[in-house]
This record gives sequence, structure tokens and C-alpha cells, in this order.
Amino acid sequence: MDIEQVARVVKLVERSQLHEMTIANNGQSITVVNNVASQNSGHPTEAIPTHETKETNNVSSEVCATYVGNVYLSEDDTTENLVQEGDSIEKGQTICFIEELTRLLPVISDKAGIVDTILVKSGQNIEYGQPILKLKSSTYSQSTIK
Repeated sequence: MDIEQVARVVKLVERSQLHEMTIANNGQSITVVNNVASQNSGHPTEAIPTHETKETNNVSSEVCATYVGNVYLSEDDTTENLVQEGDSIEKGQTICFIEELTRLLPVISDKAGIVDTILVKSGQNIEYGQPILKLKSSTYSQSTIK
């Protein structure tokens, strides 16, 4: 199997409703898993890895890489980063891009919150599941004043 065949299979699985596909050829096999489809189907055990910790009523979580490659915090070197520390982000918002093979793929946040810390630098090599942003919860408790 060559890399072009693998890339075509990845594209097909990304565009389809398939969750997982295995291809075998001459004693070699590869399994492609579609995490985007599993997020939409509501299978909690198959979602993008997250790491949550609770610290005295403050909930923090991380948004992690969905691909392997070089991370870019803006669309190009001349524009501002898509998110800054202190920004409020929504679930489904593009937070950065990862260059995988020769494609620039968006990283979509799987949760909402306020950006506490950006954990990577633009151009840095990143692994699947590596934390990109640390978030603070965007929900606040309100008390009634009488």
C-alpha cells in the first residue's frame, strides 16, 4: 500500500457516514477510524480524547488535536490567531489548523469555554490527542440578591 492509497481511503472515510474501515492488501492492513462521525453519533467512548480536572468548583478541560502534523494557530502567517487567551469559544468552532500530509485541516472544538492557556506554538509538530488549549468553564453560578 502506498501513501496515496491511504490518503484516498482517509478522504473517503471522512466524507462518509462510516465509523471504521479496514483495508487489507498483500498481507498489510490499515484501519481508518472516523472520529467526526463518532462525535455526531453520540458514542461517548469514541469521542476525541479530553482530559478534565476539577479544582475547587472550577472545571478546566483541554481541547486536543484531532490529527497528526504541524499546528497553525491562524489561517496564514499574516492574520491573527483564530483564538487568543481569554477568548470565549463555542462547541463546533474552528480553533486552529493542522497540516497533515499536504492538507490544512481545521481543528473543531468539542466543547465550549474560555481559553485559559494556549499550549502549543504555531508551526509546532503535534500528535493525535495532544492538548492544544486549556479551557475554563464558561458557566457561572448566579446568586439571587434579596
